[in-house]
Amino acid sequence: DRVDAQSLKEPNSAEKELGNFLNNYALKHVATALLPRGLTNRSNWCFVNAILQALLACPPFYNLMKNLPNSVLDLKTQKSKTPMLDSIVEFINEFSVLEQMNKNQKKDKNRKKEDIVTGIGLEPSYVYKMLLNLEEDTFKVVDGRQEDAEEFLTCLLNGLSDEMLAMMKLATEEPVQEAPAIEAPADEAPDDWQEVGAKGKSCVTRRVTNASHVQTPIQSLALGMCRSCVKSETGDNSATLQPFYTLQLDIQDQAIQSVTDALGQNFANEKLDGFICSKTKKEIDATRI
Repeated sequence: DRVDAQSLKEPNSAEKELGNFLNNYALKHVATALLPRGLTNRSNWCFVNAILQALLACPPFYNLMKNLPNSVLDLKTQKSKTPMLDSIVEFINEFSVLEQMNKNQKKDKNRKKEDIVTGIGLEPSYVYKMLLNLEEDTFKVVDGRQEDAEEFLTCLLNGLSDEMLAMMKLATEEPVQEAPAIEAPADEAPDDWQEVGAKGKSCVTRRVTNASHVQTPIQSLALGMCRSCVKSETGDNSATLQPFYTLQLDIQDQAIQSVTDALGQNFANEKLDGFICSKTKKEIDATRI
């Protein structure tokens, strides 16, 4: 048991190969025509199937999973550190490239345009099993219970990115002596900085989460950054940078006719009620823009 525990801590050659690949990978946006295969919906897993089909149709996501080194498949022979990545790679490998028709086939008058060649349907049970074994507090999957597709997408992208980041760090890890911890003064916030805007006006900007210096391919593909600014009548402006994988847009309003309209409404100026000044501790007028 002691040997097994030690082997889980020390990176092997396959993990380092995967980490090096991810550190040097550049997204590829060329689309590949795949042989269509239906996904079997059973026991309310349709929320998973819908997201898997959407990701499969996303060229940079497909190319990333398809180009991963073969060593990633070898990681499954032991207690894997990348269970989510393993299951998605296995799903992507279920699909083959659609064969292009030759000139004679294209000229065949008996061939109907409506004829679509499809493969045998499949049930990605290995993905379901991975989800059931997830030790995740924010997204807990119960067999047979319907879940939210958007929540699953966020969970999946976060999980894939975390697994990739762990492998990327293993590949660049060097033994160093730990420096003594230095506590920052309580009144200093390491994630706050002064940002000078138009007309020389300054604005205190804060990140919601600590930004890693290493960006994973999943983050390069799907992670956005939302900036919201609060302007008060005292002139003490502050901004918040918050990363996101998905945006919840209101499309029920009759005035919204496009995604652009929905985005405009989502980021429209909003007057804040009950905003308290940090200096005077009194309620003042403030607007989020």
